[in-house]
Amino acid sequence: MKVSVSHIVSTIKDKFEAEGLINKFFEIKPYHFPHVGNLLSLDGENCILLEFAKPYEEFPEIYKSPVYRLLTIFSLHQERHFSYELQHAIERLQYKENIDRIVLWSTLKLDEETLQSLKKISVDIIQVGIPSESEVLKTKSINYFIPIKEEDLIYSLKVNLVAERLIKRLRKMFHLVLSEISAPIYNKHYGRAKIATREFMNFEEDRLLKLVKKLKSEDRTKIAVDVGCGTGRHSFTLARHFEDIYGYDFSPNMIREANVIKKEKDIKNIFFSVSDFEYEKLTDENQLYGQCDLIVASFGMGSFVEDTASMLRRFNEWLRPGGYIFVSFYNANSITLNVTPSWRDSSLVAQIDKDNNSLEVNLTPKTRFNIFCKLFDEGVEGEINKIFNIDAIITFPMIMALLPNSLLEDEFAYNSFVFADRTLAENKDGKNGYYAIVIAHKTHREATGYANVEQLLTVQEAEYSFIDHEPVLSMEDVKKTIGYFPNCMIKTLIFNNKKTGEFIVLLLHSEKRVDKAKVAAMLGVSAYQLKFATEKEVLQLGFPVGGIAPFGFESEVPLLKFVDRAIVDQDCEWLYTGTGDNRKTLKIKPSDFFALIADYQQIEF
Repeated sequence: MKVSVSHIVSTIKDKFEAEGLINKFFEIKPYHFPHVGNLLSLDGENCILLEFAKPYEEFPEIYKSPVYRLLTIFSLHQERHFSYELQHAIERLQYKENIDRIVLWSTLKLDEETLQSLKKISVDIIQVGIPSESEVLKTKSINYFIPIKEEDLIYSLKVNLVAERLIKRLRKMFHLVLSEISAPIYNKHYGRAKIATREFMNFEEDRLLKLVKKLKSEDRTKIAVDVGCGTGRHSFTLARHFEDIYGYDFSPNMIREANVIKKEKDIKNIFFSVSDFEYEKLTDENQLYGQCDLIVASFGMGSFVEDTASMLRRFNEWLRPGGYIFVSFYNANSITLNVTPSWRDSSLVAQIDKDNNSLEVNLTPKTRFNIFCKLFDEGVEGEINKIFNIDAIITFPMIMALLPNSLLEDEFAYNSFVFADRTLAENKDGKNGYYAIVIAHKTHREATGYANVEQLLTVQEAEYSFIDHEPVLSMEDVKKTIGYFPNCMIKTLIFNNKKTGEFIVLLLHSEKRVDKAKVAAMLGVSAYQLKFATEKEVLQLGFPVGGIAPFGFESEVPLLKFVDRAIVDQDCEWLYTGTGDNRKTLKIKPSDFFALIADYQQIEF
């Protein structure tokens, strides 16, 4: 079932209207662009032109125009080859119409060369596919459902689901717009007038320096990474203590400002790059794997990434054993979400909208933005705890977050409340501050599984090879990377019996889904006692996530091992499985594979 682009566009507009975003945070302008040959034709049914206010009146010497124009084009969603002529037409459109940035919706996975080529002309891609009917029927909720006239319910649901996913991504683009606009005034003006925000920035800097002092005492000062570095506030601090610093931000203007400061200060050990951490592989990322001592994602950066688990696993891949993360979030347990002051004067730049997973940012009194924000809560803490050892969770500020900015301008009040909030931050029960800082470290244990696998293959005199690829986190990632070999790709699943502490290893075809209740019944235990092993537990067995092998486990760990009989009965020339390194896949002859898993019990699964 195809969907009409005009229906997508009208539904997005209606949802923006229902959420109260139009005219409050941006304006939607009528737009029409005539044909450029037969390459590009735009109107109100296949594109949306958004205008965001700049602080033009407050800073006329900095801003040369009063608005920032973001054009989202939906009609190229099936374009695979962006020819030179089409890119030139898009670039011409930008210059002619004074468009600051263009966003294209694509339902296809475009190659990296095309993405980078488009980025050079300030064009970003939002990749959102068309869901299947079965996926639509599994949808549990949709915000502000907009029925499509003269269409059935399934079609309306499909359009609404696509529109909702696009809006979520657009909210993240609004964050980029905020960064682009605020970059020229960020260092001197952003947050300086709002005292609680300013004091959090100072508090965060102090906490980071305490962690750096600890790392220096442990001789862990080789590489630090600053994700969402902005204009380099923390990068420049880290440059005094680490050999190399890599700073990444998705805003070209922010990185431009950072490089100006870097040049002025003649700092040579920082490498700033424009990269969108969540949706791109970072510049020089290959050099980071297993090499970093510290990763910083500060000033609420943790809340701007939707997939927390993927973010944390990626950080884990970059760190050396014993390396640290320093990540801050907006706090779901903030007192401001439970107590509403009677005054409008706030000491914070940003206000959390918990119901809509968004943040209202007041760049200036007249310039406001609404951006995506995922709050720190017990679920996020659990995700961190699966991978890292948490050293501290500190929230700040609490009292100042409630107070009017005008009160804190009084020196006596300011000193008193700064002292009170810093004291609360040190208290283990003081968890209701506006921001949450998480300090955690990667276990000191090395993943030894790959070495064990190599040794076993050598002893077996197996016929095999390793396929090198980018780091993967799942079997689906492997298929995308090396290709799909039906019924010949073996995944290794590990459970932990919480009652006995034993680990249960299952080998299945990659196509099969595990039935946990069946596994529990086979073991004679409750399904509630059987949990998937956490990343830390998998590492205890000798493997990183995405690199679990069916053999080569740490010898001192008790295991129960089972292989699906369907694997034994399958006729494959080669089998493909994990190696103990998530950057390599093992290609092995079945006879050698079965010899190496001879200690597994065969079961019908």
